[in-house]
Amino acid sequence: MSDIDVNLTDDEKKILELLGRLHVSQNKNINEATIRKKLPQQYHKNLNKTIKSLISKGLLRHYRNENYSLNTKGKKIAEELAKQLRDNVYSGLHILLQI
Repeated sequence: MSDIDVNLTDDEKKILELLGRLHVSQNKNINEATIRKKLPQQYHKNLNKTIKSLISKGLLRHYRNENYSLNTKGKKIAEELAKQLRDNVYSGLHILLQI
């Protein structure tokens, strides 16, 4: 969890979590419209500002026009955030599997 403590805002964490769930990497890019479509409505307002912030922090890079990909550090953080989400959502599932 030490990598996540890079002073990320909630919007940045949500976008990185989404990119982690979609398995975006250095070689697999994602379009801004796809990010907007998969994010909840409350994050749409500041999407461009948040993407620019992630680029300036070195976690996201501009791949092509309106396409983005993760850097190595960004991919690591995105995977950790996606794993934490999975663990929180399915935390009680192991009890059902044991029955």
